[in-house]
Amino acid sequence: MDYLKAAAQKVEQQAMDNPGIGVPVDPDVADYMGAFQSDENEADILEGIASEEI
Repeated sequence: MDYLKAAAQKVEQQAMDNPGIGVPVDPDVADYMGAFQSDENEADILEGIASEEI
């Protein structure tokens, strides 16, 4: 999970530094960043995120 978080932060930084160009992203990293829809209920997702931060 640390790899995904670090990669997501790097992608975010590259996108912020160069907003006019696309940043290629590994599908696993894109999924971690929320690029793909899931079948989970939105309330369940938010509850999971909140419990990870605690």
